[in-house]
Amino acid sequence: FISTIKPTTTLLAMATKAENGNSKFYEDEENLKKLCNFLRSAEGPPIREAVEMEKRVYYLKGEKLVNFMVEPKRGTKWPSNLPRFDSRQEAIAVCKDLCKYQFMHRSEKRGKGDLVVSRVRDFDEGGYFTWMYEGDKTYSHLMTTGLIMGFLFCTCFPIWPNFLKVFVWYLSVTMLIFIFFLITIRGFAFLFIWILGFDFWFLPNLF
Repeated sequence: FISTIKPTTTLLAMATKAENGNSKFYEDEENLKKLCNFLRSAEGPPIREAVEMEKRVYYLKGEKLVNFMVEPKRGTKWPSNLPRFDSRQEAIAVCKDLCKYQFMHRSEKRGKGDLVVSRVRDFDEGGYFTWMYEGDKTYSHLMTTGLIMGFLFCTCFPIWPNFLKVFVWYLSVTMLIFIFFLITIRGFAFLFIWILGFDFWFLPNLF
């Protein structure tokens, strides 16, 4: 009887220790930001669009967020640098911290696709929560920088050196010829297969 109690006690102690370790990890605001980056990514829980204070926002129900954190959907790749949640209580505690640090706030439905900020600030599985954190903006900043640089590069075309202008001209002509032949081959291929009684497009999503 004593030998049965000891392993059980040891397992409970290990589980409690792991849960406390996860809780301490997510007490750091930077670690919460890493978690939010994952939750706001394509791997995160499904979200809905709505309008709140004349601004388009993304929201989800608290229960679905907790369910995802405890048991992610099949095929989800949980980041290796983020500890998993072992219980709903642990996930709810972290969700409360997300509200506390204003990564999200509680909202109320006023109509279809219309939200209003709730006076209740506490996290509850039955409530709706709107993301205030927009996720990792590194890719967006890089794209914006690239767009600005590309615009400036094109507007400076008159002062380009001659060899660069010739290169762009040859590149443009080559692309036009390639597109022309691609469209022609697609058209003849479709016509030939259509005569045989089938509808088939080569690269159907190209245009």
